[in-house]
Amino acid sequence: MLSENKFSKYLIYAIGEIILVVIGILIALQINNWNENNKLEVKKQDYYQQLLEDLNKDKEFSRMTIELFKKRREEYENYRKDFYSTKLTPKEVYDKLLNLNNHSEAMIFNSNTIETLQNSGDITLIPSDIRNKLIDLKNFQSLIKSNSLANDLQKNNISREVYSLFGNLDLENRVAQQEELKPFLAIEQNQREIILGIENMQGWKNFSERRSISQLSKLLEEIDIIEKQINEKIKN
Repeated sequence: MLSENKFSKYLIYAIGEIILVVIGILIALQINNWNENNKLEVKKQDYYQQLLEDLNKDKEFSRMTIELFKKRREEYENYRKDFYSTKLTPKEVYDKLLNLNNHSEAMIFNSNTIETLQNSGDITLIPSDIRNKLIDLKNFQSLIKSNSLANDLQKNNISREVYSLFGNLDLENRVAQQEELKPFLAIEQNQREIILGIENMQGWKNFSERRSISQLSKLLEEIDIIEKQINEKIKN
């Protein structure tokens, strides 16, 4: 073409080839970007489902724990009301206190998915409004756990001192017919200290479980908000 002095035709041909190559590259990049975005979207949807599963488990745990604590607080309040409606003997107070629940409940939340998101860096896949809510929720759960552990530690310290005065809940009944053991252990003589000790322990337990009820109720509200946001993203 050059030899025939058709340079303009050659130039047009060359430019056309270049344009075709560029278009091909752009199409390939677009397809690649679409595939990558599609993979990220699938990954994000999987995370959404995992988050919803974790949140649902936390809701079930929170509701069960709230109901359990409410039942225990009702029993404790009934015990307290007896002081204003009944003439109680030391032995009756002693027996009523021993019948109150003194167990501790571990606060266990499902944070596997949010921790995976944070550790892998995939947290950036989650929109900022949901991401910030999830992080705030995780921090609030940590606060609930630390508060519960601190109060349980104090309660358990008191509990150890109390149990040193009467051993086990059924020890007094077991030694009732033991002529040598009963006066030796003298559990009945420790009833005053036992009553005061258990009262102290139940006071800590009452404070701790009432606070946990309030915090878990707030947690349920926050979970409902996050679940709604995630479900809206899934629909879109």
